[in-house]
Amino acid sequence: MRRGIRTLLLTFLLMFVFASVSVCAAQEDAGGQTVYDDAGLLTQGERDDLTEQIASFTDVSGWNVFAVTTSDTGGKSTMAFADDFFDEHSPDQEDGVAIVIDMDNRQIYISTCGIAIRYLTDERIDRILDDAYGDISDGEYKACLATMLDGVKRYYEDGIPNGQYNYDTETGKVSRYRSITLVEFLVALALGIVCSVIVWLSVVGKYRLKSPTFHYDFRGNGRLDLRVREDRFVNQTLTHRRIPKETSGGGGHSSAGRSSTHTSSSGRSHGGGGRSF
Repeated sequence: MRRGIRTLLLTFLLMFVFASVSVCAAQEDAGGQTVYDDAGLLTQGERDDLTEQIASFTDVSGWNVFAVTTSDTGGKSTMAFADDFFDEHSPDQEDGVAIVIDMDNRQIYISTCGIAIRYLTDERIDRILDDAYGDISDGEYKACLATMLDGVKRYYEDGIPNGQYNYDTETGKVSRYRSITLVEFLVALALGIVCSVIVWLSVVGKYRLKSPTFHYDFRGNGRLDLRVREDRFVNQTLTHRRIPKETSGGGGHSSAGRSSTHTSSSGRSHGGGGRSF
C-alpha cells in the first residue's frame, strides 16, 4: 500500500516538473528569444553577446529585432525567408528588422518592417551590407551580425532622412514621409496668430462703426445691371503632342531617400536588401 502511494506521488512529481520545464521553454521562445542560430554558426557566448546587443537597442527603439542563421530556407529565397521569419515571430508588432545569414542561398539579408522601412532606406542598407561583407567573407559570422546590428542602430539614431519615401515595387505607389517638429509647429502657430491679428485690425480700422445700430442703405448705394450677351462658336483647333514616358525608376523620384518595398506572404509590407557571399 505504501509502495503504491510512493509510486503515485513520484508520478505526480515528475509530471509537475515536466510541465514546469515545458512552460518555461515556451515562455522563453515566445517572450524573449531574439537570436536563432539554426545553422549552428555561433558559440553560446556569441549568442549571449548578440542577445544583449539586441536587448539594448530594443529598449531604446521599441522595435522587434531578430538575428538569424539558417542552412535551410525550405526552398524560399532569402528575402522571402527573412520576411516570413519576422512576421511569424512578431505577429503583434510591425516595427522592426530581421537580420539573416542564409547559408542555403549564401546571402546576408536585412528585412525591414513598419517604421523601420523609413529609417533604413535602400542606400543605408547597402552601406550596412558593404560594412558586413568583409566579415561574412572571412567566416566571421558573429562579427557580421554585430556589424549589421550596429548599422541599424546607427541609422536609427540618425533618424529618418530628409526626402524619404517608400516605393512599392509591385504597384509603383509612392508614399512620402512627412513630419513636423515642435519648433516648426510653434513657429507656424505664432505666424498664424500674427497674420490673423493683422487682418483683424485692418478690417476693424477700415470699417470702424460709430454706433452698433448703424444701418447700411443697400438700396440707395447698390446697383444691378443686367445685359444679354451671346457667344457664337466659330472654329475649333486641336493640337496633338506625344508625351514621353518616364524612364527613371520610382516614377521620376530621386533614389537617394527611397525605401523599396514589397508584400510578404502574410500581406505585410517589407523593405530590405541582401548581398551574396
